[in-house]
Amino acid sequence: MRTLIAPAPLIPGEVFLSDEEAHHGRSVLRLAVGDRCRLCDGEGVEGVAEVILSDKRHFQLRLDAVARPTPPLGHDLEVVLAAPKGGRLEDCLRSLVELGVGRLGIIGFERSSRLPSLERCQRVIREALKQCRSAFLPQLSMYPSLDHWRPHGRVVMLSPTAQPGAPSQPCPTSLVIGPEGGLTDAEEAGLLSAGACGWRLCAPILRIETAAVAAAAVVVHAWECHNV
Repeated sequence: MRTLIAPAPLIPGEVFLSDEEAHHGRSVLRLAVGDRCRLCDGEGVEGVAEVILSDKRHFQLRLDAVARPTPPLGHDLEVVLAAPKGGRLEDCLRSLVELGVGRLGIIGFERSSRLPSLERCQRVIREALKQCRSAFLPQLSMYPSLDHWRPHGRVVMLSPTAQPGAPSQPCPTSLVIGPEGGLTDAEEAGLLSAGACGWRLCAPILRIETAAVAAAAVVVHAWECHNV
């Protein structure tokens, strides 16, 4: 069943979508009166709705009931990273959404590329949310430098010189992946002063998107094993 994103809070009754989502439902998915689709508001509420009006100007649905699924384990995980070039960032964001990461941050490190378009990145994560059928849209933020970012709980930074071992205790955690040129001494010192601990994955040097997705997957899996 196809998914559309509705304005929050999603409640039973008649539902009106944004112009972009209405166009997607009407012209891309070609939903007609009587068709049903999945709605979610990105804040943990979802339900199955029926199209009750669809023409060139209007697209309206009726929702009878809503559900509130349990947030994924990755909801307490924030991944902040330097922006990989080109389509690599989009692929990385899609994978992090699929893993259930709750917060995404893109930082303009001293050795990284310029910040990408916020609107474009938001579009990518919204489409990824529809594909993986999650009800939780990650919060996406951009920061011109590391100094503008504030951690979300425990801070773990990937470092080729650190010890291996994933943070296995589930709690709000910020996972920092620096640029491929590495963090500057000042950036690393700033993270350490904020209480960051280092963590090395299986290989000392990884591309940004590989490190971000692999690290997030390892953390979420470790949290899942802790809860068993």
